[in-house]
This record gives sequence, C-alpha cells and structure tokens, in this order.
Amino acid sequence: MKTIFRFLLVAMLVLQVMPAVSKPKLLDRVVAIVDGDVVLGSELIRRMNKIIKSLNERKQKAPPIETLKLQVLDRLIIESIQLQMAERIGVKISDAELDATLLKISEDNKMTLAQFRQSIIKDGTPWQTFREDIRRDIKINRTRGAFVSRRIQISEKEVDNLLAQINEQGASRMQYLIQHILLPVGENELPEEVEKTRNKAAKMVKELRDGANFDEYAVSYSAGANALSGGSLGWRSLSQLPSLFADQVKNMNAGDISEPLRSGSGLHILYLKETKGGFQGKSVIQTHARHILISPNEILDDKAALDKINLIRQRILDGEDFKTLAIEFSDDKGSGSLGGDLNWADPGTFVPEFTQTMDKLAVNELSRPVKSDFGWHIIEVLGRRSKDQTEDMKRERAYRIIQNRKFEEEAEIWLREIREEAYVSILIEDE
Repeated sequence: MKTIFRFLLVAMLVLQVMPAVSKPKLLDRVVAIVDGDVVLGSELIRRMNKIIKSLNERKQKAPPIETLKLQVLDRLIIESIQLQMAERIGVKISDAELDATLLKISEDNKMTLAQFRQSIIKDGTPWQTFREDIRRDIKINRTRGAFVSRRIQISEKEVDNLLAQINEQGASRMQYLIQHILLPVGENELPEEVEKTRNKAAKMVKELRDGANFDEYAVSYSAGANALSGGSLGWRSLSQLPSLFADQVKNMNAGDISEPLRSGSGLHILYLKETKGGFQGKSVIQTHARHILISPNEILDDKAALDKINLIRQRILDGEDFKTLAIEFSDDKGSGSLGGDLNWADPGTFVPEFTQTMDKLAVNELSRPVKSDFGWHIIEVLGRRSKDQTEDMKRERAYRIIQNRKFEEEAEIWLREIREEAYVSILIEDE
C-alpha cells in the first residue's frame, strides 16, 4: 500500500504541474519522498535562500551550492519525519499558543508584536509563512522532546557526582562559547570508511588551525543539529556539555581547535571561541506563617463565611489560642491539624492574594480576613529568615544539566535512527 500511495502521490503532483496545452510549464517539483510526505523544490529553494542571506549578513562565505543544497535537503527530510510523527501522536499547536510564542519572540527582540511583524515582512518573509515556520518548529521540538525524554534515566548518584565536580572544578563559575563540527560515522561502518572519515577530520583540523573559517566549514561539512548556524552551541558551562566535550574543553584555551573526538554518532571537532566567568549564589527571604481558612459551602454562603472568620479573629485578639481555634475550625485540613502552621515557605509558594497580605504583615501581626479562591483566611506571621539556596539551586541545576546533556546525546542518536528507518527517495537532479 505504501508503494502504491507514493506512486499516486508523485503522479498527482506531476499532473498538477502539467497544463492541458502542449507546452508544459513547471510550477513546482518533488525533490524527495519521505514516507507519506514529500519535500518540494520551492521549499528547498526558500530555505537555501534564507541561509545564504543569513550567511551574507554575517559576512560569511556560503559553501558550494550543491553542498548547501544537500545539507538543507537532509534537514528538510528529518523535519518531515518528525512532523509526520507529530501528526501520529496528536501534537497540535493552537493559534492562541502560537500567538503567545510570537509575542514572547517580539519581546525578546525588544519590539511590540506589530513592530516585529513589520520587521519580518520588511525582511522579505510573508507573516503567515513566518507564523507557520514557528508553528512547525514548536511541533518538532515538542515531538522530539516526547520521544527522546522517555529514553533518559537520571540517578541521584549522577546528580551527586556532578555536584562534586562543579564544586571541585569551579565549573559553575566558568562558561565556554563553543562551536562544533560533526562528521557522522555509523556503528556498522566498514573500517575503511571509518579511516576515510578520520583522515578527513584530521585534514580539517589542520586547515582550521591554519586559519580556515570554522563557521564556513561547519555549514559545509557538519552533520550536527547547529551546522547551518556555524555549529554554534552557545555559552555552556563544563557541566552543561556532554562528558566527551567537557573533558576536552576544560584543557583548551580560547581560540583552540580540538583533535577529532569519537562518539557513538561520529567524529567531533570543537572550537573554543571565548570563555567567561559567571555563577552567582542565591538567597531568598522565607516566611513562617500560620492561617485559619473558612470556605463557603452549600450551607455557609460567602457572607456567612466572612462573618465566621471575623468572629474567630476577634476571639484570637481577645486572647484565645490560635492553634486551638485552627484545629477546631480551619477548613484547610492539612495545616488545620497542625494548628494552622504552614512551616517555612519560599516566595511564591502560596496564591497571590494570600502572599500579598502575608508579605505586608509584621512578625506576630494578625491579618484582617483576606479572600482567595479557597475561601476566607486570617494569617499570622511567626517569623522571617534569609535562606541561602545556593546548594538547592545547584542541585536542581545539576539535574537539569544532566537531563539536557543526555537529551543532546540521545537526540543525535534518535535522529539517526528515525532517518535510517524512514523510507526516503531523493529525486533532486544534479545541476
């Protein structure tokens, strides 16, 4: 059935570009069939022009057109595979979510949405095309995240080891601006092919050290996910890098080109462009409070609930024990059984209405009734303290670092797997 579908799909596309007159006029063409989808020549050309324009703006030399064509086509094929997977698992990006993303992008560029839209149009891209490009990118990222994240397991020991490494090496205070070239080598590659790739990598390292432009080499030769942006990995700490890269980078100086590094996905060449320092500790003001909650219900309406909390408040002001009254009356059963005690809490722990009132109270001050979605509260602040959260923050960060590191490693492998498993027929002609 798949073969019949592909034949009919190509046939329909061919018929669409053949008018009834004797002199046919080509409107578009299929340059690749990818499972149940196709890549069109118009999209290939659009993407190539976009990259060439970006390279020109950065004053970087574009690779030979055939090299760029194959790089972009491979990227479009991998995108098509992921988009088809997104459809199968039901990934949808609503217009509301897309609009929120576009607003965030415009704010990041210090523009209003209207100004950002005009800048995109002025740059030569129709706004609707740009919108759909962003929708496609979100779909791809979400799909990749769904499939790759489930392959990742993180143990507490791994987090402990990374924290020890951060503290020992001071890696948290240093960041590295790194660029990367990947020359793929399959696990089942013949020895002579592996050796050929090794020789190619060694030649590239020599040329790069002799002054060749790393950005241009990455665009022309790299199979990495960031190849078309010069292989840039952005600013990373050692702990945010794959272990293979971290072990190499910590011994490099700015401007150094690494020897080829072998991983499961191929041979890697790293360029350390710059370094900078950066980790800062963090402390927060914690609040120790207790409260009594009276929630409206079928018997007690909102006014009656307010009246009840006012009576309880007055009894406390008259000298009765807060803890005893909380145990007897509070509708927050979790804290009520503890006398209303909420323990030490970080900023943002509670709902906004509760937090705003609590933050204005002096220690040992009892609030007037305050309403939230849960009902009516009275709050008493028992104490405040500054808590150094550097270690907590480091641990949380270490977990995210390991997750991101493993995600990158797994993503490279996953992309190779789905590319190898997909039916791909490239129809592009050499020009």
